[in-house]
Amino acid sequence: KPMRPNVLMFHDTDENVLTAIDTHRERYQTWEGRVEEEVTANGRKLVILEMGCGVNVPAVRQESEEVLVDCTEKLRSQSASNGSVCLIRINPKDAKIDISDDASFEAIPIASKAAIALR
Repeated sequence: KPMRPNVLMFHDTDENVLTAIDTHRERYQTWEGRVEEEVTANGRKLVILEMGCGVNVPAVRQESEEVLVDCTEKLRSQSASNGSVCLIRINPKDAKIDISDDASFEAIPIASKAAIALR
């Protein structure tokens, strides 16, 4: 096996990396499904804490927003659930949470460096 980081490069076709990334993606999707189930079916509270994720590589920001939207929509469809979900985005330059949906979501933007905001 060649030694290289487990990250995708542009138009990557290295099976060693693709297989590992697929395995991790599947594990993450399974975990995310369990978390969403705990929130919606069992009334748990979920806080998505995002720190320092900028807009140049938006994948983490998009994933945080997708989980927020998915959980919120599931909670709304189950009126008996006591669960809740909130996104807290800490970023000194790009803290804005811009979800292009008419529905309201529980989100807290904090325009600060993470080390300062967490004090």
